[in-house]
Amino acid sequence: MRPRSLRIFQKRKGIYISPEKLVAIFWTGLVFLMAYLRQSHGYDFNGWDTTLLILWLIYVIGLMISTFFRYEREIGTYCGKLTFWEDRIQVDEANYNLSQISKLDFTQAYDIRGMFVNSMLEFSPHLSNGLNNLMTLELKNGQKIKCNFLQTESERLSHFKEVLTHYHKNGILGWLQLIDILGIEDYNKIQDLKKEITIANTT
Repeated sequence: MRPRSLRIFQKRKGIYISPEKLVAIFWTGLVFLMAYLRQSHGYDFNGWDTTLLILWLIYVIGLMISTFFRYEREIGTYCGKLTFWEDRIQVDEANYNLSQISKLDFTQAYDIRGMFVNSMLEFSPHLSNGLNNLMTLELKNGQKIKCNFLQTESERLSHFKEVLTHYHKNGILGWLQLIDILGIEDYNKIQDLKKEITIANTT
């Protein structure tokens, strides 16, 4: 059984506003300020307010359209790999033997880079960065280890059937989560996997 790996990502805490959103916010504020000064104080901008409004509309519409082709920003840093071995799980440089683990839980495990995340018109990019995945290791000593990880079309949990099935056999990964991660929905295929595990356990 060969080890399978995914890249670990440490998210940066705090609020992040992209440069294009800052431009939109500033531009919007300027448009409203000029409209207010014209209506309340009678300022004459010699048509510059109208020109600015037209340019603002073009920018906002262009920005919203561009979001359908842009990826979410990666706010944080990559820091090592999450590697699934036959006898242990490695989180960057730390190794945890299966005998130390009471539960392996993938709280979020379905975010794939390039996946379309929203069809509504908004300023946020619509293509996922694939980083909204979270694994939690619960150790028998009560410690919990959490980490976010990247999934792509070629490197994702659903391709790790052999090692994940092995973890289920060792009692650290639940049955429902296993078939959910593997994307098995057909009843007959679920029964086939059950038989496969049963046969493996008796040999």
